Amino acid sequence: MGLNRWKRALAAKAHIEGQGIVVTGPTFHGIFRSIYFFDPNGHRLELACNIGTAEQYAELKRVAPLMLQQWSETKIAPRHADWLHIDPDQLP
Repeated sequence: MGLNRWKRALAAKAHIEGQGIVVTGPTFHGIFRSIYFFDPNGHRLELACNIGTAEQYAELKRVAPLMLQQWSETKIAPRHADWLHIDPDQLP
């Protein structure tokens, strides 16, 4: 699903860098990846690409109310979606 879009985002990154613009990333955000750069006016821009699966979005929908409830009660960051922060490209 998101692989072709991600390939296009990487091509856009190469194009932007080819224009002499510094690009940060890609950065893994669980269900999407991003690159960052500044426009000529100094505004930081983000190019993001969804890479999540239907199963991941379903699980996030399931745990969202639980996470909000925990945050409301404890003000401690919930851990229900820790799996989102494991970049599969960084696994051994």
